[in-house]
Amino acid sequence: MIDFIKYDLLGIAPDHLEQNILLDFHYKVNSKTGELGKYKNAYFRGLEFKIFEATTAHPEQRITVEGSFHKYWNKGAHNFNDFGIVEVKQVLADLQKKFNIKPENCILRQLEIGVNIKPPGKTKSILKQCLLHKTDRLKWIFTKDEGNYIQARHQRHILKIYDKKTHYIKKGFKIEDEVMRVEIKYLKMHDLNKKGIRTLADLLKYGLENFTPELLKQWQNVIFYDFKALQGTKYENLYSNPNYWENLPYESLKYHRANLNRLTQSHPDNYKCRIAELIKTKADLLNKETTEINPLHIELESVVSTSQEINLNRKVCKVTGLNISMQKEESILLSHTGLRYYFKTDRKVYEQVKRKYLSRQWSKENHDIQIKEIAHNIRNRYNTQKIKREKLYMPGQPLLFDLNTLTPTSPI
Repeated sequence: MIDFIKYDLLGIAPDHLEQNILLDFHYKVNSKTGELGKYKNAYFRGLEFKIFEATTAHPEQRITVEGSFHKYWNKGAHNFNDFGIVEVKQVLADLQKKFNIKPENCILRQLEIGVNIKPPGKTKSILKQCLLHKTDRLKWIFTKDEGNYIQARHQRHILKIYDKKTHYIKKGFKIEDEVMRVEIKYLKMHDLNKKGIRTLADLLKYGLENFTPELLKQWQNVIFYDFKALQGTKYENLYSNPNYWENLPYESLKYHRANLNRLTQSHPDNYKCRIAELIKTKADLLNKETTEINPLHIELESVVSTSQEINLNRKVCKVTGLNISMQKEESILLSHTGLRYYFKTDRKVYEQVKRKYLSRQWSKENHDIQIKEIAHNIRNRYNTQKIKREKLYMPGQPLLFDLNTLTPTSPI
């Protein structure tokens, strides 16, 4: 149920992390002034480690860690499958093994709790029917990392509802079923602190299953326009207008929301109630201490992995030798998608590629331009190699192997 998390890390000296071979720390540099940023950072499997320099307000260096535990469990690739208490504990054990991070030393600053469900209809259509959360309009948001989703932002938390299938299909994943995610993001720790939750250890002790009622409560607070239930009624056009709901006095809002819920419940499909049942069922499943078969049939076109284990079926770039399974099926070279993947999940590999395939003239350009130029230079290298082979071997000349299947013997 946990996805994004941000915490202050105590009990570990910054030097300990800097000396870890899995982390490659860098300062951000102002290209105009040459001034160093306020912190240096490193990435591993989608988690970002930051070491902040000492200041007057903070006399000692401090460390923060942020990112998705769910994506970490999937080697940084995605968060559209199921991720329950068993997997959370596996991630925590791995972080302790690799970086000596202990849950009791992680002071929570932000937290996302949610579930992925297979909704009763098309997710995109369902999201369009979600008009308001409490009295705030659910607005469409787009980010490269999370795709399109709707959210309502409140003082201490945000309600988010995602169409995970559409987002990850565009990234090259093969997903058969609809995947809808309902999630609460805690921006401030006031509500969690009242529950006795200050650290990651406190969160586990409290129990993720105890967040299910809160998740259901937030879903019930959504003003959901079920067009099937309202079709042909006098409220059909009125209730479908978000402006109508936003301009209602509070007492009128309560009356019409109850009326809308009554009309929705009278329809046999009753999507809002069915989604609530799916949220509860999935939350209960994820909080069992036993591993069960993932009910969402989801797979990657080819396995995404940054490990060095041999996988004969995986796709590799014909120039760098790196795994490009996260790219489109027809890809043969490391491209923008793969470069962004390595930037987020394995910064060390990304920096090695950057050093080799980015010329100095682009070193001070922004990140997007650098990725474009790296991909361009990889294509140029491939075309140059291809021309050389064609000059060496005349068309029709018998060969022991197909030259087009050759890949580097070692990555990069």
